[in-house]
Amino acid sequence: MKPSSPPPEFLAHDALYAKRLVEAVTLLVGEHAAEHHLTQAAVLGSLSWVLGRMIGALARDGGADLQRLGEFIVRQLRQAAVGEFARRSYTLQ
Repeated sequence: MKPSSPPPEFLAHDALYAKRLVEAVTLLVGEHAAEHHLTQAAVLGSLSWVLGRMIGALARDGGADLQRLGEFIVRQLRQAAVGEFARRSYTLQ
């Protein structure tokens, strides 16, 4: 029997807090990179390691499938990159 899905209000709650986390992490990473004069490659490499460590721990400790988690992250990254690429760029004057 397939487990029931959570009620929509829980999903909306998760989405709201996930969006806030994205914005907070983006700000933190940008500030840290600027403070330490990190290249974009160093920032992306570091974030890749963070995601990899989290996926590995989740698969190991939570019994999740490592391959499926990796595929999920690749889809999420692609979706986020395409969405960001399509946004209009604003410059501060």
